[in-house]
Amino acid sequence: MKIVSACILLFLFLANRPAFSQSRSSLELLPQLSWNGELGNRWSWSLNTSLESRLSEKTEGQPATTSFTPHTFNFQSGLAYQWTSDLSLSAGYQFGLRDIDEDEQDIEHRLLQQLSWAQRWGKYRTRARARTEQRFFRSDDWQVRHRWRLRGSLDFPLEGERLDPRETYLNAQVEWLANIFEKSSSFYPETRLYAGLGWLINDHYRLENGIEWRGRRIDAENNRRQRLLYRLTFTFR
Repeated sequence: MKIVSACILLFLFLANRPAFSQSRSSLELLPQLSWNGELGNRWSWSLNTSLESRLSEKTEGQPATTSFTPHTFNFQSGLAYQWTSDLSLSAGYQFGLRDIDEDEQDIEHRLLQQLSWAQRWGKYRTRARARTEQRFFRSDDWQVRHRWRLRGSLDFPLEGERLDPRETYLNAQVEWLANIFEKSSSFYPETRLYAGLGWLINDHYRLENGIEWRGRRIDAENNRRQRLLYRLTFTFR
């Protein structure tokens, strides 16, 4: 209950952050489904899908709008190689359908390369992920956009020294995203913060829910785009 209360307090705190002139804020829903498997001792594969839906949106100086509006669908596949006990290399492809709530939809093809590191300190597990992405949008005549992402995370069981089936755990993440070559104001760096509570149902199924905040500057006047998402992830292997 303490973890649930903490997530609610985080939600209320972020939802009541002061808005900037012409800034936009939204509350959203993000369900995700992940399927993972092994290909021998070192190789593994993954499939992930997600749907982002807007629940409400507020632009400074205008009344808030409230409606359930799906707007972004993603499907991702990848292969990973366990290089050492702490390091892994992976690559993948992601298909994205953008603006599905608009008359004219956009399509994204994304290539990604990733280096992941993980280390345990007793009951605590720390992880770091560095990812490069090449993104191609139909609306931009398939011109490549380069983005770098760096994420750190900490997770640990709430009962005992190790996570066993039918037990809960806490997961916290921070991530920075930046387009390294584009100079347009549309590509200002983005920050993401996440806190979630998860359940290891058994050795094959895991369920996690939490609150994620995403924020970035959208123009030279320091106006902001802020999104608060309820994230629900089901993982099976």
